[in-house]
Amino acid sequence: MIVTYIRSSSYNNYDFCQMQYFLTYVLGYRSDSNKKADLGTMAHKVMEILAGLKKFQQDNPKRKYLVIQDDKCGKIRILKDELYTDDFVEKMCELAVNEYAKGSIHKFYPADRKVVRDTVFTFINHSDGLFDPRQRNIYHPEAQFDIPIEEDWAKFEYEIDGETVKGQLAIKGTIDLTTLVADDTIEVIDWKSGRRMDWTTGEVKDYKKLENDPQLLLYFYAISRIYKDFPNRIMSIFFYKDKDGKVDPMPFSICLGPEDEKRFLRMLKKRFEDIRDNVLPKPIRSDRNTFKCQKLCHFYKNNWPGTDEKMCIFIEKKLKKDGMDQTIKDCTNKGFSIGYYEAPG
Repeated sequence: MIVTYIRSSSYNNYDFCQMQYFLTYVLGYRSDSNKKADLGTMAHKVMEILAGLKKFQQDNPKRKYLVIQDDKCGKIRILKDELYTDDFVEKMCELAVNEYAKGSIHKFYPADRKVVRDTVFTFINHSDGLFDPRQRNIYHPEAQFDIPIEEDWAKFEYEIDGETVKGQLAIKGTIDLTTLVADDTIEVIDWKSGRRMDWTTGEVKDYKKLENDPQLLLYFYAISRIYKDFPNRIMSIFFYKDKDGKVDPMPFSICLGPEDEKRFLRMLKKRFEDIRDNVLPKPIRSDRNTFKCQKLCHFYKNNWPGTDEKMCIFIEKKLKKDGMDQTIKDCTNKGFSIGYYEAPG
C-alpha cells in the first residue's frame, strides 16, 4: 500500500480493519458522518471557542471586548465578563449545533442539543473547573502538526500514475488544547466524547493501556518536537464515557520522557512497514459476519458505484484480480491526493 503519513486515526483504523484503512486513506473514500461523532465534534468546537477567547483575553488584558474569528462559527465578539457565564456557554453550544447541522445528513433534536451541552458542562465543571479552558493559561487553543520523521527507514518512494512520489513519512494531527502550567511545563489536553475503550480489542482504557496507546505516544512525540523549549510535558486525556457508553467523566494525566519517544519511533517504524508491504489488506472477517461490518462500516453498508456489490467486497476482488497498483490507478476517488490531510485527528 501507499503510505506517506500516519495520524492517530489512521494508525488505529489499520488495527480495526485493513480494508477500511485502504478505502479511506489510500483510495480516498469518506464514510458518512456518524451522528454521535458529530455531537462530539460540536462539543469540541465549544471548547475550542472558549480557549480561543481566553487566549485573546490573555493577550489583550485591557480590551473590553473579546473577539475571535472561528473557521466554522464565524466572528464571535463578546464583553469579557460574558466569557465566564453559563448563558454564554449555552449560546456557544447552540451555535455549534446550528453551524454543524447545516448540510448534515442528520437532524439534531432537543435531546441531541442536550448531549452537547451536558458534554461541555461536564468538561468545564469537572474537579471544580480544573479542565475549564477559561481557568487555564492558554498557550495554543488548537494546533495542527505535520512533522516529517527524519529517519532512514521513513524514506518512501512510489510510482503513482506514471509519476515518482518520494519523501519522508510524516505524522499529522490536531492537538485540542495546549496550556502553560509553568515556565518550563506545558500540558496538552485531549477531549474524548466517545467511549473509554479500544474499539479493536474491546478493552477498557486505563493507565496501563494508555502508556502504550498509539495516539497518546504519537501526540507526545509531536509535542516534543513542537514545544522543544519546554522540558516538562504533560499529556491529559479526558474521557466523557465509560466502556459501556455511560457518562463517567475520567481524566488521565501522564508524563512521558525521551525513552517513550524512542519507543514510539519503534512502533511507528513497524506500522509504516506493515502498511507499506501489505498488498492485500484484510477485512475484519472474510464473511463480514460481524456487527462491526454490518452496522458500523460505510463500505459494507453501501455498494460500489454502478454495481450491486458492497464497496469493500468489490475492492477485495479487484485487488485479487488486478493487484495493488492497478486498483489504486482505477479506483482512487476523483480529486483525492494521497498526501492530503484534513483535520481533525
